[in-house]
Amino acid sequence: MYSVVVGVGNPLLGDDAVGLEIAKQLDGKINADVKLAIAGGLELAEMIADYELAVIVDAIKNMEGVKEIDVDEYEESVANHDISFPSAYRILSRYIRMPKIRVIGIGIKNLEIKEGLSEEVKKLMPLAIEKIKEILEEENELAVI
Repeated sequence: MYSVVVGVGNPLLGDDAVGLEIAKQLDGKINADVKLAIAGGLELAEMIADYELAVIVDAIKNMEGVKEIDVDEYEESVANHDISFPSAYRILSRYIRMPKIRVIGIGIKNLEIKEGLSEEVKKLMPLAIEKIKEILEEENELAVI
């Protein structure tokens, strides 16, 4: 299965960069392409268009822990000037084959202008990485059957 993991976030908004940091840690260590996205909405949807599976990793405000969330509930924080990712995905799906989407959310409490992650969010990163690896393994097994 041709898969991609996309870390989404803004490196200047503290914990919002957790998706980017997770993607950087996974690059070259998993059987999938890895991309970084500072944009959301349409640009993110276009970025994943050539794949069979896309795992999107992003900070989710006012959520706790690490959870898989439904794509229709996913509201990326960096796309305030753009259409939402779920809307962009549905629009592109009308014209081209889009991948299966799995979204991993990492709970953050607030966004502040600063570089670097809080210790609380850093502790969640191994859980998110393990969840991503489980998803890739599960989806690859399903593709073989």
